[in-house]
Amino acid sequence: MEQEKTREELIAENAAQAARIKELEEMLQDLQRKIFGTKSEKSVSQDPDQLSLFEDEPVSVFTESELTDQQSTQETKKTGQKPQKRRKSQAEQLAGLPVSAHVYHHESGLCPFGHPLKVIGKKFVGQKVHYRPAKLWVTKEFIENYSCDCEECFAMAGKTAFYSAQRPEKLLPGSPVTPELLSNIVYQKYSLGTPLYRQLSDWQRLNWKTSESTLARLVVRGAQIVQPLYNLLHRELLKALYLQGDETVIQVLREPGKKPTSESRMWVMRTIQNADDQGVFYAYRPDRSTKSAQELYAGFAGVLQCDGYSVYSAVNCQDRVGCWAHVRRKFFDAAKHDVRAKEPLKLIDRMFHLEKQWRDLDASARAHVRQVKLAPVLASFWNCLAQLPALPKSALGKAIYYASGQKSALDKLLQYGAFDLSNNTCEQAVKALVIDRKNFLFSTCVAGAKANAIWLTLLESAKANGLDPQKYLTEILTAFSQRDFSPTETELQAYLPWKRNKKQEQAA
Repeated sequence: MEQEKTREELIAENAAQAARIKELEEMLQDLQRKIFGTKSEKSVSQDPDQLSLFEDEPVSVFTESELTDQQSTQETKKTGQKPQKRRKSQAEQLAGLPVSAHVYHHESGLCPFGHPLKVIGKKFVGQKVHYRPAKLWVTKEFIENYSCDCEECFAMAGKTAFYSAQRPEKLLPGSPVTPELLSNIVYQKYSLGTPLYRQLSDWQRLNWKTSESTLARLVVRGAQIVQPLYNLLHRELLKALYLQGDETVIQVLREPGKKPTSESRMWVMRTIQNADDQGVFYAYRPDRSTKSAQELYAGFAGVLQCDGYSVYSAVNCQDRVGCWAHVRRKFFDAAKHDVRAKEPLKLIDRMFHLEKQWRDLDASARAHVRQVKLAPVLASFWNCLAQLPALPKSALGKAIYYASGQKSALDKLLQYGAFDLSNNTCEQAVKALVIDRKNFLFSTCVAGAKANAIWLTLLESAKANGLDPQKYLTEILTAFSQRDFSPTETELQAYLPWKRNKKQEQAA
């Protein structure tokens, strides 16, 4: 008996070690793909019909990689030539540019025999696109002084009265920077992903002998000027019926009570894709805690779409719905190691394929068609998971655990037609920050992290509403730099990006 028991123990120990080895191999393969693989979540297989539920459907609705913070990666095999996009004609490329005419005249205006030529018309021979390089210049400002010897002024002052023109107000006290210059610095940093140290060489090439620390102070001080508008945009978003939320990692070197290598968070909330008034809000927080989530969403009484992170369940809102893209990503990763993950993966792809057919429907119509056509596919997905055994620590086991924990929130998408199946609209806003983060890497101090949140909020909200972001920043910086500018909340609302967009449409 003793020998038999020892044999059983060895068999159990061997099985446990084999399971652990398999788990570590999966982790190693995932890490190698994330480092060396391509950023894609396409469903690619040697058999083009393997992931297709029906013969008339494409292999996958995810034909392009998602714009997310951390994407799964995949070593893909080309199954055919990707169709090329139609190249825009020259007229389409130049349609938005201002046009001027230039007529070339005959050099002498005389024929070979010396007689003057008569103009009988002109012929179009082509067009050229011109570029005027940026330049900086200084204006020295003066105010005129006046005197008056009239009887009234003499009686009032007891002597000759002196007057001066109104002194112009500066954007930042002690700084010669104009709204146009600051808006360009900010636009380059956040929309073009050009950090300040790389901008510095261009500014010095234009003979502005500035420094990186000076540019950083301008960015922080400028953000403090427009912070009232930033705060108002947050309050306006909290009044929305539907919001999407996400967060990502940032690093702040000089953060009170934390090491320079510790992680902080940038939280992102935005309106849904079909909202009339588009708003994107970024908020720096030192952590990813329940308290931070509750502070950010305090006063929100609508429905929130987010991933499965537990702190969102503590947000006091009307309801919460899930994101199928997050679920799909986990089964996509699991399918690299376990062929059984392909069955739930193709059911998710089926959902997204159906959803594409209802993209243009309004919220109520989309909710109705989901109840009729999407609900059966959703039920098949949950039945599939119930019959799919997997080790808890395996990639498939983790995917099943995540999806099962989000079942209630995911099912609610059947009744809320205003939401898409995924949270990708918000994750695209996160992606804007991620691109910037790859360039400037970190914030030196908390004030810099807050400035990042303010400028990103205004720029991304302007772009979401179809505005020129740099012109929008110039407008609000010019208005906010005026003397005694302390508007009421009603007056401040005129500068919200969706209000500026409607004003431009009315003017047009």
